[in-house]
Amino acid sequence: MTSLDTLASRRAFLPADAPYTEMLAAFLQLTRDEIAAELKLLAAAIQARRYPAGRPYHHINGFTKVVVAEYACGARLTLHYWPQELGAAPDVSRPHNHRFAFTSLLLTGSQHFLELDEAPGDQGAQPWLRYFYRPYVAGRIASVAAKGETRLRVSRTVERAPLQGHYSTTSEVVHQAVTRRDAGCATLVLRGPRERRTSTVYYAPGEPAPRGGVQLGRWIGHDVVLQQVEHVVAMVSGR
Repeated sequence: MTSLDTLASRRAFLPADAPYTEMLAAFLQLTRDEIAAELKLLAAAIQARRYPAGRPYHHINGFTKVVVAEYACGARLTLHYWPQELGAAPDVSRPHNHRFAFTSLLLTGSQHFLELDEAPGDQGAQPWLRYFYRPYVAGRIASVAAKGETRLRVSRTVERAPLQGHYSTTSEVVHQAVTRRDAGCATLVLRGPRERRTSTVYYAPGEPAPRGGVQLGRWIGHDVVLQQVEHVVAMVSGR
C-alpha cells in the first residue's frame, strides 16, 4: 500500500466509521508527531494532484481551506491556512457562528478568538447587520440573506498558542478569529455533524452587502496550495 493509499484508507488518521464523540476523543489525543506524519501524507497527495475531499479554495474569511477528510457521521476534518503578509494588519473575520460544533488546534502562527453576545438593547455595544448564511458546493458558494439589525458585545477572549490546547465551541457561539499576518498561520479543525442549514454572519453598517446575495470562494492554484501545506508540515515537524 502506498502512502497515498494509506491516507485514503485511514481517512486522515481518525476512526473513519466511529460516531462523532469517539472521533473527537481521538482528535484531542493526537500528538505532534502523528499530526506531522499525516500532514506529510496530505502534502504527498496534493503533490500528486489527488485532493482527498475536493479542491482547496480561498474562503471568504481570508484563509485557504483544504478539506482533509469527510466522515460517515457527518464530521469533516479541514486544514485552514492564512498566508504571511508582512506589514498587513491582523486579519479579523466578520462575527459569525456555525452550523455545527467544532474543535480547532492552532498548528503554527498567531491567532486568538473573540466571542460575542447579541445585545440589541445595549447602546454601548457595537451595531451590526445580521445575515443568514447558507453554503453550497462544499462551502465555496453561499447565499446570504439580510435578517435585520442588532448589537454585539465581546463576552470572552480566547488566547491560543501553537500545539497547546484546543478551542472548542458550539454551533450557537458567535465569534471572530483575529489572525496576525507577520507569519503564516494554520489550524486543524474537526467539525461535527451539521445541526442546521444556515448560520449567522454579521456585517458592519455601511459595509457592502454580497452582490446578488451570493458569496463566492475562489479557487487557488495547485502550486500555491502545495507550498502552503508544505510550510505547515515544516513548522509542525520542527524543521
